[in-house]
Amino acid sequence: MEKDFIKDGLTNEDIIKTIKEIRSKIKKSPSENNYENLKKEYDFFSTRYPMLFEISTRNEPFNWDNLNKMLEIRKKVEENEITNDKASVIIGQQYYDKYVNIKEKKK
Repeated sequence: MEKDFIKDGLTNEDIIKTIKEIRSKIKKSPSENNYENLKKEYDFFSTRYPMLFEISTRNEPFNWDNLNKMLEIRKKVEENEITNDKASVIIGQQYYDKYVNIKEKKK
């Protein structure tokens, strides 16, 4: 998350709004709002934030907690509270703790 990349993209609020719109359209009419139609309609979002677009269009529950955590860190980078490198470390550690470390503890 480089600061320049963040600044010429969408705000956190706009990202949340866009994901909610996509999820709502899929829920209301899955056949009409197929992936390719949504990709065209949300061209900037799908190009600028491809992973978020992919996750948003999946036919499975959306993890708002993960998104909110990521956006909180994004805001800290934007406001110069932390560096891009520090943000990457924080996010990587959170996912490691959540997915990898839990699997290792279950063994």
